[in-house]
Amino acid sequence: MAGAGMHPYHQQWVSPPPPPVVPPMPVETPTRASADEIRTVFITGLPPDVKERELHNLLRWLPGFEASQINFKAEQPMGFALFSTAQYAMAAKDALQDLVFDAESKSALHTEMAKKNLFVKRGVVSESSSLDQSKRLRTGGDYSHAGYAAPPFHPPPAPVWGTPGYIATHPPPPYDPYGGYPIPQVAMPTPAPIPAPNRYAPVQNTKDNPPCNTLFIGNLGENVNEEEVRSLFSVQPGFKQMKILRQERNTVCFIEFEDVNSATNVHQNLQGAVLTSSGRGGMRIQFSKNPFGRRKDNVNGAAAEPNGAPTYP
Repeated sequence: MAGAGMHPYHQQWVSPPPPPVVPPMPVETPTRASADEIRTVFITGLPPDVKERELHNLLRWLPGFEASQINFKAEQPMGFALFSTAQYAMAAKDALQDLVFDAESKSALHTEMAKKNLFVKRGVVSESSSLDQSKRLRTGGDYSHAGYAAPPFHPPPAPVWGTPGYIATHPPPPYDPYGGYPIPQVAMPTPAPIPAPNRYAPVQNTKDNPPCNTLFIGNLGENVNEEEVRSLFSVQPGFKQMKILRQERNTVCFIEFEDVNSATNVHQNLQGAVLTSSGRGGMRIQFSKNPFGRRKDNVNGAAAEPNGAPTYP
């Protein structure tokens, strides 16, 4: 029955019961490093011309990597790599130990845990060039080299293929773009051997010059065949180029070789060789007064010296 002063069709409002309390679901959060645990790896063995970007590109694939920096002491680079946890730092230290960083200089990395953590100043994103020594990562406090000795010399380890943990027993085979396509074997004709000089004749060669990589060929006839001369000298080891100068009274030739040893061998072995088209007996081979193409008292294109190599302005 309705209470006093209450309309017969109205009932007293009763608040609904509160909803059941749902217990919070456990959420796994990554383990954050404490403020005092060492999460920085100290890296030596870097080549002297290493760039910060090169070290960063190597480390950025390691789990937990956060930042890196290179400092120099006595012109020796020392790297520092900061990771999110000490476990990640220890794993990176083991993975980078004895890793060949530069194949040409055969420099291998040597790692240990740093004495203090690398401090990263947030918000510094300015790009730095090789001449600008300002760092994207700033060090806080006294993060100097006082606690670190100069990196010791470590002999390069034996070359390995792959990265630590994935070392192959044999080098990878060279890439063959036609490996999947059958290529018929084509028989190549064997080139005909160049005949050696038929005979030699004694020549007087009393006024020679100091050895160089260019030879002066004298005692050639006016009608000497250039192809015959080229076929004789072009097959000699170290041959580089040849130039015949047909002058008013005589014809001379200059031959350049890769080095002095190649020119010296030809100077000794072909001295006095007789060319069929020359008609003047044996060739007189001397060292040129100056190497091929180098200026020395030249006038109007060709050198004024009788056995100086031709130069052109």
